[in-house]
Amino acid sequence: MKQIFNLVALLLVSMAASGQYSYQKSATVLKQRMDSVEINYWNSYDEVWESSKYHYDYDVSGQMTFYFTTYTDNSSGDVLGEDRYEYSYNADGSIAELHELNWDEDAGDWETSRKRVYSYDEGGNQIGYANYNWDSSGEQWTRVDSTFNTYNGEGLLTEYNGFLWQSDQWIIRYFSQYNYEQHGWLSEHYMRMWYEADQTWKNNIKFVYTWNEQGEMLTKIRYDQEVYEGPWLEYYKLEHFYNDENLLTTTNSAHWETGQWAIYRTDTMSYNADGLLAEDRGYTLVDSSMQPDFRYEYSYDASGNLTEYINYTWDENTSNLVFWGKNLYSHDLSFSITDLLLPGVDSDWYSKLFLGNITSMPLGLHIYHWIDDSWQDYQKTAYFYSEMNVVGLGERELAMVRLYPNPVGDQLHIALPEGSSGATLALYEITGRQVFRCQMEEGAILSMANLPAGIYLYSLSVDGMIQSGKLVKR
Repeated sequence: MKQIFNLVALLLVSMAASGQYSYQKSATVLKQRMDSVEINYWNSYDEVWESSKYHYDYDVSGQMTFYFTTYTDNSSGDVLGEDRYEYSYNADGSIAELHELNWDEDAGDWETSRKRVYSYDEGGNQIGYANYNWDSSGEQWTRVDSTFNTYNGEGLLTEYNGFLWQSDQWIIRYFSQYNYEQHGWLSEHYMRMWYEADQTWKNNIKFVYTWNEQGEMLTKIRYDQEVYEGPWLEYYKLEHFYNDENLLTTTNSAHWETGQWAIYRTDTMSYNADGLLAEDRGYTLVDSSMQPDFRYEYSYDASGNLTEYINYTWDENTSNLVFWGKNLYSHDLSFSITDLLLPGVDSDWYSKLFLGNITSMPLGLHIYHWIDDSWQDYQKTAYFYSEMNVVGLGERELAMVRLYPNPVGDQLHIALPEGSSGATLALYEITGRQVFRCQMEEGAILSMANLPAGIYLYSLSVDGMIQSGKLVKR
């Protein structure tokens, strides 16, 4: 099953429009809704463009109700259906169910395939979901797998359990446990896999984290257990180094060899005057010396939008870094990212849309590959919009809560308006899964170091009002 990305929290952005505090009452906000995305790949063998398209629709509150994909058959010119995903929501806006349908060419219609049902605790934490397949012969849903999460009093995820439905019962397959230090920063993460045939836990892994005083991650060390409840053995270490502005400048990756850590990879990052990533270089250990592996270069417009990304790779024949790929991005600067209704689709498209920093309306992406000493077409993407009145939360003209920096590295600062009694922050992955939920006061610092790079959505409740927005993790 393809990875499905729903924007439960991002739709809160749509309802809050400008990201300010909001009363819980109806109001109408004009948004630019993304209706479709057209992606064309260049087929160099047949010398034709192969086209596919994503189509989206939303309800009156701006929540995406479905999206489906189509592609064009170059031989016939017909536009054919491929996949369709339908969403339903609870009264509080959290996702309730996701249904997947496949196109039946013989019947000329969508055919039910799978569904995912989400569950929540009283605090609004997503405690799990269950996946089902549609049994067309028995005309019923059959269980496939499920997850179950638990949280501590601060709303931090403490356990993540995965189950398979076998022999009319849930069989646990994997388990993760999370421990935190006094600041709420992740200190340990345990992972285990259950093998039903052997009735034993295997592939036991532990990650241990350390932090500096600013809440930036310094090290992440992986330990493996050869035998369950046996000794933990060093396996892998990641080291982070920062400049005076707390921007990540160097990472070292090392394996445990002959009783010591041996660095096999180093990455270095540099930034422009605005603190945006300008260059990323990678080096790999080859024959006892570090050899260049890649170089990425980033360019931005005056608004901070990524406009160009160039990728160089190491050529062993010439012993030089050479062109490999180039991305060119275009934007409509008259619309901010908060003016948009954006859909959620598969991770590949989403990572392309949000690669780097984006503050304005995306219009297009053109990808080239370096072939025969020239830039050759590889992919062209175009985004299409229309206007939509969204009936959501009314806005109140008060000072905003500040979450900074954004994009964020390992440490997120929270600045509350003067006189506020505190806030409750809920942070979501693009999948809609809540990462954590916690109470905070003025000057709170939250660690983001254990989160993968990508787009996260937040909902802040302050004195009975709501602020929602988008947080980019570098």
